[in-house]
Amino acid sequence: MKKWLIIAVSLAIAIVLFMYTKGEAKAAGMTLGYTTGDTASYNSLTKYHTYMNAIATDTFAFEKNGRIIGDAPSKQLTYAKKKKIKTWAVISNYNDAIYDFDGDLASRVMSNKTAKKRFTDQLITLAKKHSYYGINIDFEAVNPEDRAAYSNFIQYVSQALNKKHIKTMVSVPAKSADDKNDDWSWPYDYAKIGKYADFVQVMTYDEHGIWGEPGSVASTNWIKSSLQFSVKKIKANKVIMGIPAYGYDWDVKDGSTSTIREWNELKSLIKKQKAKPAFNKKSGSMTFSYVDKKKHKHVVWYENEKTVQTKSHLAKQYKIAGVSVYALGNESESFWKAIRKGTK
Repeated sequence: MKKWLIIAVSLAIAIVLFMYTKGEAKAAGMTLGYTTGDTASYNSLTKYHTYMNAIATDTFAFEKNGRIIGDAPSKQLTYAKKKKIKTWAVISNYNDAIYDFDGDLASRVMSNKTAKKRFTDQLITLAKKHSYYGINIDFEAVNPEDRAAYSNFIQYVSQALNKKHIKTMVSVPAKSADDKNDDWSWPYDYAKIGKYADFVQVMTYDEHGIWGEPGSVASTNWIKSSLQFSVKKIKANKVIMGIPAYGYDWDVKDGSTSTIREWNELKSLIKKQKAKPAFNKKSGSMTFSYVDKKKHKHVVWYENEKTVQTKSHLAKQYKIAGVSVYALGNESESFWKAIRKGTK
């Protein structure tokens, strides 16, 4: 009896340990930080690398003939490799000539066979040369009429990369429904994109921004509705949500001076203006106001450690692949600790 009791207890302990380990692995998921080639971004990586297991270098764009332009940030890539952090190369349709994302540029590469092939071939070369784990396609402001073309483009690129054992991630704007009247989100067919991409990074930030009225950058209910729609259309284990490491500062009188405020900058601003931040229950975000030297009233919306933790936990609630942070460069360790607590 004693021998069987020992065996039974040992088995029970083994099962518990297995379930715990499995749960911990699932809890960890993907924690991806978007990084650039600047010093601040590199410093954040070296300081807080233990909080992430992937980075995406947002340093590449392309020309209308499909040629990839930009530079691989060697310091970030070398450091990430040393710390066994997976690396993704972000390729966006941002056009420096117009200081914005260029839907026509994207359309050109998607519709022209020669440009599309050159674009894809150069992605493969880029990934192999710099040992990228995957490619993150970030086409924003895609033209509404290109919805089908974009889905077909993602299929084409994903299949080509897959043959070379290169993963594909696609960034898409957050939405809670397919609305033909919403030119910003309509072009992205979640179901078709999710069918071919290995991961879909849903940009659950910029619900409000300085281009519009003041409001939460990422309210809880807005994120929830976005994730609910996402997991209906895409396998949950492919979905990654976004967490903003910034807020927005609206000049109510003169919108031209409204600006983005990074994580650490927000804390300095609160202290400087002797502001009194308040938790907004409806959005689950923080807000405060102040008056500047010109007597202009400002309204600021942002996230703090508590709200970041709460919103990060939605990744667990919806059983998705993980979280992404935009962006490394001016955040503190308290920000990363909040994400870790939230995703456990």
